[in-house]
Amino acid sequence: MRISNHSCDVYKRYLIPAISLIIALLLFAGSSSFRISKAQWLSKTIFFPFSQTIRFITDLQDLRKQNFELNNKLTLFSLKNLELNNRLKELQTDLTFRFETGNIPFAMAEVIGYSGQFHDRNLIINKGRNAGISADCPVVSAEGIIGKVIVANPHNSIVLPMTNTQFQLAVMDKNTFVQGILQSDLHGNIFMNLIKLGSQISIGDTVVTSNLSRLYPKGYPIGKISMIKESQDNLFLSAKIIPFVFVENLEHVFVLIKSYTEKQNAPPAEVVKPDSVRM
Repeated sequence: MRISNHSCDVYKRYLIPAISLIIALLLFAGSSSFRISKAQWLSKTIFFPFSQTIRFITDLQDLRKQNFELNNKLTLFSLKNLELNNRLKELQTDLTFRFETGNIPFAMAEVIGYSGQFHDRNLIINKGRNAGISADCPVVSAEGIIGKVIVANPHNSIVLPMTNTQFQLAVMDKNTFVQGILQSDLHGNIFMNLIKLGSQISIGDTVVTSNLSRLYPKGYPIGKISMIKESQDNLFLSAKIIPFVFVENLEHVFVLIKSYTEKQNAPPAEVVKPDSVRM
């Protein structure tokens, strides 16, 4: 038999309130202990699914709150752990240079980013003018040179690495003192160029910064010669260098304080030219 919509409305309007009223009267009838026992029986039978649902919802809300609080604590713990790991790396960084620096003061900095294309990109470090760093400060690692600072902000700086095509530096053969210019190609390979034909250089020789450089002190290591060839115009030799420092693997660097290095490397006043190129 099909029940009409009107009948359903009647049931909803009168039957459900009537049933609720009867249950309420039954609950309030009798002594206090009898009412308690009836309420306990109803909670275990008729109202059990409802009470369990309410309890489940309450427990779920509590779990969500606890989960939110735990996630916040985990996030704070992760950030603190990252900070401690970075600090530990700084403390574990070898501060012993593999070459003589002349006790020049320096600021240790962390590489925090890059700017530019892959082979021409510059390094971004987390130290700047507030740490005494300024433009043209030399940048080194424990094994050798890296490049120079080109922009110094209060809290960070941009470093032009020796693998950048815009970087040039006066260098020489450590054994024979043959002079040349350090330059890089578009692939990040570095060379000692403009070497006079007939110069005494050999594969395996160490290339260091030249006494002609006004950027670096003399004798800072760069790398070893791996190949020698004549230039395209057949006027000079070019030596490919395997560097001691691979720029793409750096985490920490050392920035030499410019005021000190300039004082050490400045030529006599009478030979300084206003239009001289700094290398």
